[in-house]
Amino acid sequence: MMQAMERLAQAREQSPPADGLPELLGGLCQRLARVLEEENADLRNGSMDRLAEHARRKDMLQLDIMRLMERGGDQEALRDLLREELQALRAALDENARLLELHLGAAREFARHVEETIRDHASDGTYAPGSLLRGGSGRGYGAW
Repeated sequence: MMQAMERLAQAREQSPPADGLPELLGGLCQRLARVLEEENADLRNGSMDRLAEHARRKDMLQLDIMRLMERGGDQEALRDLLREELQALRAALDENARLLELHLGAAREFARHVEETIRDHASDGTYAPGSLLRGGSGRGYGAW
């Protein structure tokens, strides 16, 4: 982190953007990457109790970044100055997306299993497909 701030200071001396925008954006990108890394660690450990807090913090940082970007400036120059921060942020976002998809897939599979179990136990077999063909193996009106 210290190297990135020194690099920003050197780049600013050569071509100073207005209002310290690179430093502000760089700091926000680093904070967002830290939040993502914390959330990723929680996801890896199966700790789900802070997910709402992580989501709130990510939303606030995203809003702050969007507000700073609205101030304008040379977007390409900003990207060049913040290349390391943006690469670290991209890596954290990719890992976060992978872990969230893994957990969502597990939740979908569990929900499907629960749904199938409920469906299997909710029917008495009366209207089950093939109940008449099996000679009334189900309860109810299966064999007339």
